[in-house]
Amino acid sequence: MALVSSNFRPHVGGIERFVEILAGGLAASGHEVHVACCRFAGAPLNEELDGFAIHRIRSSYVLDRRLNVPIAVPEPLSMVRQLRKLVAAADVVHVQDTIYATSLPALALARQARVPSVLTQHVAFVPQGSGVLDVAQRAAQSTLGRCARLATVVATYNPAVAEWVGDRWGIPDVRVLPVGVRDHVSTQTREALRRSFDLPADRFVAVFVGRDVPKKGLRHFLGASDPAFELVAVTDRRKPAEGASILPFMQPERLQELLACADAFVLPSEAEGFPLALQEALVKGLPVVIAWQPGYERYLARDDAIVVDRDADSVRNALLRLAGDANLRASLSRRARAAGQRSFGVARFVSAYEAAYAEAREIDATRR
Repeated sequence: MALVSSNFRPHVGGIERFVEILAGGLAASGHEVHVACCRFAGAPLNEELDGFAIHRIRSSYVLDRRLNVPIAVPEPLSMVRQLRKLVAAADVVHVQDTIYATSLPALALARQARVPSVLTQHVAFVPQGSGVLDVAQRAAQSTLGRCARLATVVATYNPAVAEWVGDRWGIPDVRVLPVGVRDHVSTQTREALRRSFDLPADRFVAVFVGRDVPKKGLRHFLGASDPAFELVAVTDRRKPAEGASILPFMQPERLQELLACADAFVLPSEAEGFPLALQEALVKGLPVVIAWQPGYERYLARDDAIVVDRDADSVRNALLRLAGDANLRASLSRRARAAGQRSFGVARFVSAYEAAYAEAREIDATRR
């Protein structure tokens, strides 16, 4: 299997974790798995992780640094050389999203080599809070996005995104497949974990995880500060925020330790597939405060969470309710854990993509 993801560890994000969990699960099931990605922060060009191989392409992250847009610019010749090599040895090529620089070449090379391919489209159009960036995104989706038609099988994990893909690129029968997360269980006590994050032992703590971009709603979270609770934002925001602690992005195991010692998870975001940090919070059994998005009903009932408007007052009122009502916290914790166990098992995630790969091979065989 060759999995192609523009961004990957040590770059932090939902697609990165999606690919890492899937690659590890496939490797544990006996598959030979190779991940092609852009090189970030001087990471090794070649590395073994969790039973699979990583092949990084020399790249620039200037757009990430200057515009907070996580688009890597790989060296063209290095990219084509690496992708051609991996495609030639693969039974199936699995590409993440359409508008990244690695996606069109990977799908085109797979089509040229008659290797079946799967595309997972994680999101639809995502408002950037900038007219220029929105225009650029629409242009990319209207041009580069059409490479989705090269894929043998197209999948998403959100029915609303599947409908958008069908309408946008004229692709019938977009599969809606499950996702999964690993639950890292720390050996430390809740009190010890709080000390390790310099958090008070006896305060109600609400955690936000996401980039400092408009769609994630960080400003609504930070604006909800109140003496009744502690706010902790894990984000790439550089400046401090009054009434909240700002922590930098951290590796997945450490993030799960933070979630394990928190009292609630907050994500007033929009234009999502179904965020991985939200999946992890549900698996941990954290009460969640979210802005409801199209397609969320596949994984949650509205009563499984506190649904808020995308404004600070709505978030603050929800957290005041949770902080002051132990019974509500316990009820939402049970519902969150049940939703996490029902929807986000790794075995189900991996087997669904194994079936998609098998289907892609069958389709490809009938075309020959």
